[in-house]
Amino acid sequence: MADTNYRCPCCRKISPDPHDLARHYLGQTDTKHKEWLKTKGHSYAQLITWQVTEFGNKGYDALAEVLEKEAPRVEA
Repeated sequence: MADTNYRCPCCRKISPDPHDLARHYLGQTDTKHKEWLKTKGHSYAQLITWQVTEFGNKGYDALAEVLEKEAPRVEA
């Protein structure tokens, strides 16, 4: 059985899990990635703020939850 990976909804980046994809996503500062976040009810600035000021990777966790539901899946 092939492993399932997650593809970034805005570019061709493929990650093995939603948290890894969230790390990629928050490292991108282009408009395309930021606009996609807005369509999902999140703000890039808010996620970054949570990530650096809250305990336990709150920014990554919030984004990973969305990406797990929304990111296209690809077989490895």
